[in-house]
Amino acid sequence: MPITVEIAEAGAQKDDIEEIFEYFKYVDEKFSTYKDWSEVSKINRGEISAPDFSADMAEIFRLAEETKKETGGYFDITKPDGSVDPSGLVKGWAVHNAAKILRDKGYKNFYVEAGGDIEAEGKNSEGKIWTVGIRNP
Repeated sequence: MPITVEIAEAGAQKDDIEEIFEYFKYVDEKFSTYKDWSEVSKINRGEISAPDFSADMAEIFRLAEETKKETGGYFDITKPDGSVDPSGLVKGWAVHNAAKILRDKGYKNFYVEAGGDIEAEGKNSEGKIWTVGIRNP
C-alpha cells in the first residue's frame, strides 16, 4: 500500500524518514496475513498462543477486544473460520505509532499516511495547517 511521510521542517533528517519506512516494514512483517512467516500467520496456524505473543501483538489483541466491546461486537478481528485478521486495526495503529516516533524526535510539523489512514501535526510546507479532502468518496 502507498505510504507517505512528509516532515515540513528545516533540518528534517533523511534517516528519520527512513526509520519510519523501516517501522512500516516491521509492521508488515509481523501482521501480514499474506506472509507465511508473519506472527499473525503463525497464530492462525496454531504455532503461537497468547502467552507467547510479542508485545505489539498483545497490544493489538487488547485493542481489538476493547474495540469489539465498544462496538457491541460489530468490529471483530476473528473471522468465521476462527482465524484472525487484525488489518482493520493495525494500519491506523501503525500510523499513530509512526507519528509518535516523529514527535519523540522533536518534530512538530509532519504528515504520515498509509493506505488512507492519516495523522498530521502542525503546519505543512506552506506554513498552513494541514488539510485533508476526499477526492472521490
